[in-house]
Amino acid sequence: MSTQQRIFELDALRGFSLLGIVLMNILTFSMPYEESFLPDLVKGIDQSILRVITLFVISSFYPIFTFLFGYSLAIMYKHSQRRAMKYYPFIYRRLTFLLILGALHGFLLFSGDILFSYAFTGMIAVLCIKKSSKKLFKIGVILYAIKVFILILPTFLVTYLDDPYSTINISGFNVSEIVNLKQSGEYFNYLKVNVVENTYNIIDTITFSAYFEFLPYVFLGMAAQKYNLVEKVQFAQNRHRHVLYACLMLIVGYAFKLPYVVDIGNQAFAIISAMIGGPLVAFGYILLFIYCCRFKQFSKTVNIFKYPGKLSLTVYLMQSFIFTFIYVGLGLYNKLPLYESYLIVLVVYSLQLIFCYVYLKFYRYGPIEWLWRKVTYLK
Repeated sequence: MSTQQRIFELDALRGFSLLGIVLMNILTFSMPYEESFLPDLVKGIDQSILRVITLFVISSFYPIFTFLFGYSLAIMYKHSQRRAMKYYPFIYRRLTFLLILGALHGFLLFSGDILFSYAFTGMIAVLCIKKSSKKLFKIGVILYAIKVFILILPTFLVTYLDDPYSTINISGFNVSEIVNLKQSGEYFNYLKVNVVENTYNIIDTITFSAYFEFLPYVFLGMAAQKYNLVEKVQFAQNRHRHVLYACLMLIVGYAFKLPYVVDIGNQAFAIISAMIGGPLVAFGYILLFIYCCRFKQFSKTVNIFKYPGKLSLTVYLMQSFIFTFIYVGLGLYNKLPLYESYLIVLVVYSLQLIFCYVYLKFYRYGPIEWLWRKVTYLK
């Protein structure tokens, strides 16, 4: 199978995951989603929509993006070996640029930034880039198992037995203060909350999340590249085994997510849904998506996603600019019903699809990708 074909699957999957990520992020952009008791925050059709999004989207797309990040780190290592280039100088320049960009994005636009976390995690992950696919896979699985059995399950039990319906507020502002500051239409009021939240997120990344939340998926992505996952899933004699794995992960993942879908305010169920159910569903999506790309009709259908996939960094940052302007700049934070916010998301993402398609007719790299490449290779 050609390298160009393999890149198509990765670009299309990356573009598809960008849709999933914005379907999740809009909850934070548009309302006090993380600080509120959800049954009180959303009702009626909005609550039904939230339940569907919780089952199929929330916590099931950022692992895909993280996995693809690890995959790309391994691809660049492979290319550096072919070209007799020193890997670490250029990869650390690349990750340092992403770290700075992520910090700026997180503090100035959206505290839910993932770029800083990816960059910091990547700086750790590339230290193991020379290891074999099997070793990387084992490390990823061990880190994930540590997270589940030593960190997640005890937290679940404590939350479930104590008060599963309590909410956590990391900003120090109460819900009404957050709503008032973000509805004011004044950017500096928004910064008061955003800077505090992003500071917490950076500390969390450096002390915990990088090692147990992101690193397992990055290692699995690196392992998948060395294993030639795309080729194995699509063309190996035992390829149907991967479909079986995908279906099994989806069934088990949805089973872990379902209690929270039913009892949307239960934080104990939220932990299990996000930390166990979400990743299982994500890897089910990955295997199923790659397998289905071997069929011509499916490839034609998802072909449109390859365009934002090629401009993923530009598209991701563009979404933050657009939604910060809509909900903070126009003062619409916590004013629109959820179904209207999702209509806005579909319109914005559709326009981004068109933009990416047209843009790539004239340019090879997106503006942010071009700058990133310049910093990476110093040319």
